[in-house]
Order: sequence, then structure tokens, then C-alpha cells
Amino acid sequence: MTPRLTRRRFLAASSVALAAPMFVRARNANEKVSLAVIGVTNRGAANLAGVADENVVALCDVDESNAAAARRQFPKATFVTDYRKLFDKAASTFDAVVVSTPDHNHCLPAMIGMTLGKHVYCEKPLAHSVNEVRLMRQTAIMGKRVTQMGTQIHAGENYRRVVEIVQSGVLGPIKRVHVWNSSGPVGGKKTRTAPSAKFDLDLWLGPAPVEFFEVKVDKPGNYTWPQFHWRWWWEFGGGTLADLGCHYIDLPFWALGLSVPTTIAATGKKTYSGDNDVPDEMRVDYHFPPVANQPGVHLTWSHGVTGVDPEGKETYPGFGSAVLFEGEKGKLVADYGKYKLLPEEFAKDFKPPPVTIPPSLGHHKEWLEAIRTGGKTTCNFDYSGVLAETVLLGNVAYRAGKELTWDSKNGKTNVSAADVFLGREYRKGWELPRG
Repeated sequence: MTPRLTRRRFLAASSVALAAPMFVRARNANEKVSLAVIGVTNRGAANLAGVADENVVALCDVDESNAAAARRQFPKATFVTDYRKLFDKAASTFDAVVVSTPDHNHCLPAMIGMTLGKHVYCEKPLAHSVNEVRLMRQTAIMGKRVTQMGTQIHAGENYRRVVEIVQSGVLGPIKRVHVWNSSGPVGGKKTRTAPSAKFDLDLWLGPAPVEFFEVKVDKPGNYTWPQFHWRWWWEFGGGTLADLGCHYIDLPFWALGLSVPTTIAATGKKTYSGDNDVPDEMRVDYHFPPVANQPGVHLTWSHGVTGVDPEGKETYPGFGSAVLFEGEKGKLVADYGKYKLLPEEFAKDFKPPPVTIPPSLGHHKEWLEAIRTGGKTTCNFDYSGVLAETVLLGNVAYRAGKELTWDSKNGKTNVSAADVFLGREYRKGWELPRG
């Protein structure tokens, strides 16, 4: 039987990580960071561009043809198609690693890296499952690794101004938050034809305990299967919520200092044609306990809707995907690039609070500078791990079909049938590092 990342394995792996030696050496403030980059196309290409001024010494991508541009850009870098071999062959040459693989291949390379003393930048939502996210967070904390999750919008100026407004108290106590997103999954049909991908599909599957299947995507866009569209299949991704939840729910997490939710309830449905069954219409209700001087918060995530709060009471033109803070004195609606205060009577007398959150160096540069100086990043795995855990618990509640009470300390719900969705099997040969 292949191993499942249960709480027992989570604790065992954490113990190994704590005992792992720290190989990363000290460096001066002007020294370039030596990096390995796993996944160098699509989202990976953007992350590679974000660290390109550093010392990129190793590259990994399962698709050699798609990696051609990155290899031309860094001709001296070691290149492999298997990230396990990357660590075997070149671990001594780099101090940090960037992970830009599909979700099902996030946890393992990040964990290998951290147990070898490497600092890690990893794309959202950190991992494929709640247990993996918790393991990565715990390992980063215990090993004092410098980490950053790829929620790049966190570095934007608009989010900073919204956080300042919310934390100034001008809206009054906030007990209700709505987050909505107009995006949705793309349907696809499994076929019995031979795989169209020309790269090693066993490497692409990594630890996922399934056989590869070919899919005819209804609206492929610029991507061929399994590129990008893997995220619409539970085997590899978590649908719209896992894709975008960390970007949008990040704003209320930051502004309100939220911790893990105490209860989670989810409803939704699939209305598109396809063999995949992630929902295109979904609502998740999270209840968060009071934090410091903030009251408890009821946050609702909805996708498959456009510019309207989930209660259907009011529309917000120009905010097709957004976050709405409902305070006792006023409201604020925001997306990535703008915000608006409501109602008009409240907004006309508004004076912005002083700027207290300085501009970001850039999401990637923030991580790199923290490695150089021993500083702290804003989306380190301690913070972003709780955010990603919350997001993925929405999918657990949806798949279980029951309202859940979350026991964060022990990593389990009140519904045993739901707990099976907290972790997953790992294929033989792709186990987590054990020391």
C-alpha cells in the first residue's frame, strides 16, 4: 500500500525536518543567491524572470522542448527533467529553490529542499492537500527556512492601501466579508487515445497515485493537455478555489489578521459538460474566531458569479472579482488594482489614513533579500500556510458534503468521511524525505 500523508506521517516527517542540518551559509548583502528553479515555463517562466538577476545554477522541467528558452538564457545551469535528480546531482551548488510545478508536485520538492537546508519560494496554494500544506508550514518554521508563497498581488500598492484603511478602524468593526470570483473551470473529456504530450508523463505525475489519462479539453486556449488545465481535475488541482482563493482571500487575512477557521460549509454544482467534476458554481462559508481586538468574522467565498455579493442584494459594477468588507460604519470593495468606499454619503467625507506599509521591493526580491539579510517575508509559509490551509478546507467541505468543524491543533475535522480529503497517497519512489 502506498503511503498516505496522515497526521502520523506529518509528525514523523516534521521531526526529520527539524533534525536536518542547515547547509545554507551566511552571505554578504551584495552577494547573489544561488538558485535552482523547478518548472520554467508558463507560471514558472514568470517566476524565473523574477529571480533572473541572481545566480541561477540549476533548472528542472519535465518538458525539455518547452524549457529550451530557459536553457538558452542560462546555458551554464545544470538541467534535469526529474527534480529528485536535481537534488541528488546539484544540491551542493544552490542555496534556495523556486517551485513552479502543478499543485500535485509542490510539496515533495519543497520538502526535499527544506530538509536539505534550502530556502523555498513556492507557488500558491502551497500544495495539493491540507496535510501537505501543514507539513510545509511546520517544516519551514522548525527549520527557520526563508520562504515565500507565490501570491504576487500581495506586493501591490492597492492591497497595502486597503489594509491601512481597514486597520485604521474607519469602517468600524468588521464581522462580514464577501469574496467573489467570476472565473470558472474548463470542461474536458477523457479519451482512450495515446497521450499527446511528448515528455515523460511518469515524471509529470510525480507522487500522484493515479495513471495518466489523456483529455480533450473543450476550450484549450493556448495550452495543450495537461498544461494549465490539470487544475480542473481533483487528481492534480483544486478547481477555481485552489487556483485563485489564495490571491483574493489574502486581502482579508492580512487586513483582519485572521487565523484558521473554526467551521467551514460549502455548496456548489457543476453545470458544464466534462468528465472533470470540480464545481463551476461554488459557495464556501468560513467562520473565524475573534483575534486580538477584532470580532469573529463570517467570510463567504463564491465563484461562478460576477460583480454581486453572494446574498444577491447589491451589485458592484467594475468589480467582477473582488473582496467586500462590511463594517458597522461603512463598506469597502476592492480588487487587485482599485478600491471603492460605500455608501456615497460615507465615502464623501473619507480621508485616507497615513501610509504606514512601505512599498514592496517586489515579491521575488523580498524573498531574495530576506535570504541575504536573515529578514522576514510577508508571505512566508507561517502566514501563507494558514491562508492556504483555509482555502483548501473549502474544497474538503465541498467534497464531503457536510459542514465541518476544524480542529487545527490535531489536524482533523468532526467528520471522518471528510478527513480522507485532507491528505492523499504517495506513489512508491516518490515518498517524502525520511532522513
